[in-house]
Order: sequence, then structure tokens, then C-alpha cells
Amino acid sequence: MKINSQKLKRFKNAEHGLAALEFAIIAPLLVLFLLGTTTATQSIWANGKVNQTASVIGDLISQETELTDITFNQLMNAAPILVEPFPQADLKMTVTAAIACNQSKNTNGKPDIKYFVIWSKSWTAGNLGPGPQRPGEPMAQPPADLLIPDGDYLIKTLSEYTHTPTIGRKVGATIEMGEVAYHQPRESDPVSYPTEESPSYQTCADMP
Repeated sequence: MKINSQKLKRFKNAEHGLAALEFAIIAPLLVLFLLGTTTATQSIWANGKVNQTASVIGDLISQETELTDITFNQLMNAAPILVEPFPQADLKMTVTAAIACNQSKNTNGKPDIKYFVIWSKSWTAGNLGPGPQRPGEPMAQPPADLLIPDGDYLIKTLSEYTHTPTIGRKVGATIEMGEVAYHQPRESDPVSYPTEESPSYQTCADMP
């Protein structure tokens, strides 16, 4: 089959529709970049909300001297406000009060502080529940660098959030977020929660 050289030359030099062709190639990349940027921005924003929630709730708890289920739930009602505009149903809060016990000194001569749970309570979407730890147990995720006097209390506030980015809603993709904040009671008295405490574990001398 003979190829018409004139037609081939005109086809080679033709530029009609070139811009549309270039756009068709670049557009998917631009859309993907836009979605990725939006997802990253939303995730950073949500993570900041989670961090703020742990800090604020922990600070509110540390200002109390005695908690009941009613007062604890009232304080927790601030959490959904702090995570807005993200859904509160995906937020879980856990508050643990522990006592610091300086049982010995490490090789650097600093106190070897052990933290034992006094009480623990959880909150999920307006519902109260038991905490993950029982009184007398060593506290999970203790702070590494805090020097707390023997017998003082420490309040650990854990906020956990399951973030579903806009781009991931149809495919069920989620991002797990979490933040821990530590506070000491504002008052000289510890933050007590009588219904969640055990009479057997109240001081360092009681701890196993």
C-alpha cells in the first residue's frame, strides 16, 4: 500500500486538538494531586483537633477534686465541640488517674518512678464505660521524662479518633489517630472517682 507523502506531511505538522490532547493527559494527574492535597490537609486538621481534645479534657479533669458519672460526662461533653466539624461518633476518650511511686533510683541517680492506676474511665459518643485498666495495675504509656514527687497523682488523657478522609469514604479507607496528654491535679488533693476506685489500692504502700 502506497502512503501519500503529502498527507503524511500534513498529519505530521498538524497541531489541531493538541491542547486538548495535552489536557487529557495532564488532567488525571492534576485531579489526583488535588485530591491528595485535600486529604492531607483534612487529616492534619483532624489530627490537630484530636491533640487539642486530649489536652483540653485532661486540663478540665485536673481541675476537679471528686468526680461522679454525672460530672465526668458533663466534662466529656466538651469533646464533640472540640472535634467539630468532624463526626463525634468516631471519637473515644480514656482518662486514667495514677499515683507516682518512687520505688528506687536508676543508674543515673534519678528516681525510678512507677505509676499505678487509681481509677480509669472511658467515654465514646456520649456513653460512659469502664476504663481499660483496673486499680493497682501499672499504668500503660507512662511519661518518660516527668519527675513527679512520691505519692502525687498523674492524670493521663488519651483521645483516639478514626478519621475517614473524603476520598476514602466510598472505599472505606480510614486513618487511626491518637494523642496522650498528661496533667497533674490543680489542687493539692488528688482527683478522686470513688465509684471507680478500689479501697485496696490508694497509696504507694498499697501497690503490688
